[in-house]
Amino acid sequence: MNMQKITTHGRFLTFGAYPRKFVQLLETEWQIPAEKLLAGTGLDRAQLDEPELLVPFSDVVTIFRNGVERCPAPDLALRYAAQLRPSSHGMLGAAVLTGSSLQDVIDLFYDYVGLIAPFLLLHQEDRRNSRVLVFEMISDIPVNTAFTFDIMLLSTFNILKLILGERTRELVFHFAHASPAHAALYDTYFDGHVQFNASFYGVSIPRDLLESPIATADDDTHRMLVNQISNRMELVHTQNSFVDAVRFHLKRINGPLPRMSSVADEFNMSARTFRNRLRRHNTSYQSLLDRERHEQAMSFLRNSEKSVKEIAYILGFQESSNFSRVFKKWTGVTPLDFRRNTVPS
Repeated sequence: MNMQKITTHGRFLTFGAYPRKFVQLLETEWQIPAEKLLAGTGLDRAQLDEPELLVPFSDVVTIFRNGVERCPAPDLALRYAAQLRPSSHGMLGAAVLTGSSLQDVIDLFYDYVGLIAPFLLLHQEDRRNSRVLVFEMISDIPVNTAFTFDIMLLSTFNILKLILGERTRELVFHFAHASPAHAALYDTYFDGHVQFNASFYGVSIPRDLLESPIATADDDTHRMLVNQISNRMELVHTQNSFVDAVRFHLKRINGPLPRMSSVADEFNMSARTFRNRLRRHNTSYQSLLDRERHEQAMSFLRNSEKSVKEIAYILGFQESSNFSRVFKKWTGVTPLDFRRNTVPS
């Protein structure tokens, strides 16, 4: 198994198996040529047949967009997601099949959802008698939200169906988008109740189902697979991580860099959740802010004629003297000395 096969274009990566199944569906059902679906990406048909390929999520979005433009089926997302059985998710799917209970599966996806859906966050909440799984988008990549969550929730249903069987009828699948014209078709895909116009995308699971056992549980195999998944996560961590999403967000801001609470709002999180998420990656918002301020400060001093006072304001310092003190701590010299030594006269 070649776990090093990673493409370099794009900020988020995901499994090539996902676009491959989409391309195969449209080729088979609607005779849409693969080259038309891959137009505008850095991928070719042969690459998609490589089982361990990791591809830029931006390319996957382009493939899906090309497919939607060429395919008339209103339930295309659901027809595609119906094919995504646990085995489609590689090692993560295999780990699901060897876990001991539904709660183990939920915890597994909570820890490793970034491997299959690097653009999503997964939260667990307890509401009355249910455990609620809430999916939230963190990527700035322009996606069709309803299409994306149709795929995500039906993929989740496929996994839960394998574990719960007929008891999936006790679940509630929540869709934040309005009831579509083809709403009746959802009943052919989901056994549980489907709720449109919800306040979030996710699924409610009665708490008494959380300890539902998995028939194919195997502790030794499960531990081995989780270890392999952890190694895979390390390979793609720097490109897929939540930390990178925060860094990218800071780089896109024009004007003073914001407080943590403002950025947490942009990611649809409480400040506490945002802080804890960064802590899991062994960093803090202040560290990321200082790093971005450092990089922007040097760029402004090298490449612009802005005054030190103007740069201090842009970077969120109330006093230019505070900026000068911090900059000297970063570099060993004052901003003026840095500019004098790096910018040709």
